[in-house]
Amino acid sequence: MKQFLKLITALIKGGIFFLIPIILALVLIEKAVHLIQPLSLLLQKMLGLEESLLFTPYLLSVILVITLCLAAGMLAQRGMGKKMLEWIEDHVLILFPGYKLMKTTFEEKAGLISDKNFPVVLVPIDGWMLAYLVEELENNQALVFVPSAPETWNGSLVIFDQSKIKKTDLTQSEVNKVGRSLGIGSLSTLKGKLPI
Repeated sequence: MKQFLKLITALIKGGIFFLIPIILALVLIEKAVHLIQPLSLLLQKMLGLEESLLFTPYLLSVILVITLCLAAGMLAQRGMGKKMLEWIEDHVLILFPGYKLMKTTFEEKAGLISDKNFPVVLVPIDGWMLAYLVEELENNQALVFVPSAPETWNGSLVIFDQSKIKKTDLTQSEVNKVGRSLGIGSLSTLKGKLPI
């Protein structure tokens, strides 16, 4: 009976953590659709589709949200849009701790190319700790972010001599996975990717 309860508890927890991101995405899309519905009603009237059973205001709102997302994505990758996004990241989003680290991790998970990818290194703090090389400084020094575990968005910024830092073949998402699991089962993730 105890094993059965453990199994049920594990399944419920796993289900919750699987469903939460999906539910959040659906809620955000639903909110966007409701915000844009007045524009859809206006568009429906302008196109003379008021009596159409196919092009309802809700469907038009969904199409508009998808179109706006595509347009914003194209704009964010080009010229002025890219510069505007970089300015917002450097002057506004910098106020949110861990934003750039989260962004690059999510971009890596989604298969997007990031121009601000933080290499994973080892630094000598009570043994060797996994860290992200944030910036190379003058005088052969480097600024690294040492994530804590299991909450890898928290951690410390430390300055090291570059000669004391060892580069690895790990990715940010692999370091996050190891940190969240408190290192349990990390042999397969770390195998062959550490210089020591």
